[in-house]
Amino acid sequence: MEFVITCMPGLAPLLCDELAALGLAAQEQGGAAVRLNGEVRDALRVSLWSRLAERVLVPVAQHQGGSLEAADALASAFDWATHTHRVLRLHVRVDHEPGVRGDSRVTRSRFLRYAPAGVLPADSAAGALCLRLQVGEQASELFVDLSGEALSRRGYRLDGGLAPLRETLAAAMLQAAGWQAAATAPQAIKSASQAVETASQTAGAVSQVAETAPVLIDPFCGSGTLLVEAAMMALNQAPGLLREEYALLHWPGTDLPAWQTLREEAREARRAAPQGLSLKGFDADASVLQQARANADRAGVGALIHFERRELGALRARDFAGGGQATGVVVTNPPWGERLEEQQRAGWLYHALGRLMARHAPQWHAVIVAGQAEALDRSGMATQAAWRVRNGPMQVYVRRLVPQRRAPVPPLRVAGETAFDVPEPAQALVNRLRKNSRQLRRWLDQSGVQAYRLYDRDLPEFNFSIDIYGDRALVQEYAPPKSIDEQAAAARRTLAVSAVRAALSVHREQVFLRTRSPQRGRGQYQKLDQSGDYHVVMEGEARLLINLRDYLDSGLFLDHRPMRLRLGEEAQGKRFLNLFGYTGAATVHAALGGASRTVTVDASRKYLDWAGCNLAANGFGTRQHELVRADVREWVATAKQQFDLIFCDPPTFSNNKSRDDFVVQRDHAELIRALMKRLEPGGVLYFSCNFRRFELDESIKRWYTVEDITRWSIPPDFGRNDRIHVCYRITHGQD
Repeated sequence: MEFVITCMPGLAPLLCDELAALGLAAQEQGGAAVRLNGEVRDALRVSLWSRLAERVLVPVAQHQGGSLEAADALASAFDWATHTHRVLRLHVRVDHEPGVRGDSRVTRSRFLRYAPAGVLPADSAAGALCLRLQVGEQASELFVDLSGEALSRRGYRLDGGLAPLRETLAAAMLQAAGWQAAATAPQAIKSASQAVETASQTAGAVSQVAETAPVLIDPFCGSGTLLVEAAMMALNQAPGLLREEYALLHWPGTDLPAWQTLREEAREARRAAPQGLSLKGFDADASVLQQARANADRAGVGALIHFERRELGALRARDFAGGGQATGVVVTNPPWGERLEEQQRAGWLYHALGRLMARHAPQWHAVIVAGQAEALDRSGMATQAAWRVRNGPMQVYVRRLVPQRRAPVPPLRVAGETAFDVPEPAQALVNRLRKNSRQLRRWLDQSGVQAYRLYDRDLPEFNFSIDIYGDRALVQEYAPPKSIDEQAAAARRTLAVSAVRAALSVHREQVFLRTRSPQRGRGQYQKLDQSGDYHVVMEGEARLLINLRDYLDSGLFLDHRPMRLRLGEEAQGKRFLNLFGYTGAATVHAALGGASRTVTVDASRKYLDWAGCNLAANGFGTRQHELVRADVREWVATAKQQFDLIFCDPPTFSNNKSRDDFVVQRDHAELIRALMKRLEPGGVLYFSCNFRRFELDESIKRWYTVEDITRWSIPPDFGRNDRIHVCYRITHGQD
């Protein structure tokens, strides 16, 4: 007989490989099905053992012609007497090919008019003979559906979580990863004795695989589908054993004793867990992990899988069982994101996964699914194989990837010799850059800082600051008075850029020029370009995104570097609040430091989106790290949450049509008092601002314990400007 085995569009090649491991030769029929010539027993084995198949169909009638007469033509060609013998209930499903118009209800009704007396139509597949009509514009076909419910419905998953991964796609990803693959698939099982022999052979194959891939990790495990499927593969557990209801039970052509024998042989073929097997699932959502444990228990594999609430950014080398000395595989379905900002975060989350594997598991490989190919590109891993799969209405991308270990790009330093001669007026700036570089060299060598200030208005004729961000330089001009001739100002800018290029030996494309002027209202958020050119710099363990092209601000306040590192050191197990959070750099440090929860509040949607990307680039999501767009004072006044660690870095002033003006010198005392109500006893508030003439209100000093840590908080690269900011440590009383 001929059978059609369907699968998710794009998985037909993998399905052919799987059926070959079962001893069955199948041929692809498009990307979503294969055709198999064999006995009914072969179709039953596929129904029981295939992990990738969606349905097993028996072609029973064809019609060459238009779709309008398809129901009548197929009903007339169908051998009702043979296929509905002793059948009481009949479930009919009609599928129209894409682009073919038609009413499925009308087609179904027309077809059912030909059903023999006593055969009743059924609304569901349970307990019924199942027929499927595939209606096309030029040809149509009728099938007996031996599956009823799709074979992907194994029976162990009752609730899939927010974005469930179909079981068959999970199995395909595991097969693509080489997780026991064909070597551990059951061979042509035809008798109980052969079943035992096959189990013995595949157990040996598992041991061999275990030596090369003893560990499988899913860092975004959700409801645990990938891990349950992996455990079932390791145990040689037939995926069809968990369910009792199949439409094949109601087809007269099924050899029911043979079916029962196959199920019994499958039970005997299930083996003990291979020695050294390690399956680990991590997720940030405690409730979805409860679902995962329940699913694993229903599948009978709960004891094999370790589930733990932990985010990607909290994984360490020990989770990869020795890192570079061990081999294993990561198979996962990270969050895709539906809205644009979520998709951007998803891309940076893939970036974090690629970096994590390069650091802790460079000899491993990964199989990852994504909704956008660009997200997979951002992982930075090399592609070994790729598949495009149609998951319902969505096209998804699956890739087998290997980590790429890249040495960090050293930050720019002033070269020993200038790259080229500069005009005489620029030589003074070149000399000052050399002097500053010599003063910072030892500190830079010891600290490993990648982003730092090299020059800050040291010379009156060059009213600029020059910041280094990895292999890029940002030259910021402080807007000259209107009395200065614009041509002279432009010439000065050209000289400054030339001096930077010559001293640092860099291309023009590595130097970015900005002119700073006082900003009011939303002017500070003005977008200057549309490039989306984000660049990663390291700060301690944090990977932070900067943008030197699109915005006036780079995305990282360099003078607060010591404060951010301190927050990371103090955040372990604490609830952290970041007010006027900007791009969330302080939040990233707190998350990496082990904060149990963080909240970041800012009025700018753009900066909060940036903060989300910063979190994602370090392996953190927004479930435990909440991003709140709000006026800070209004949010603090209505907040009910308590915190152990607070960082507040307000602007000197802020105004907006929808909010009252904020002036830091005038309003800081009221803000601090409100914050202290949100601070737990024993907690710490760090308050900072950049107003050069700032004076802390005396009432704050009387009511709370205040330590001025300004001198400590100013890093060496800002030592020439000790008024860049003020910083205070404020507590309720004795620590």
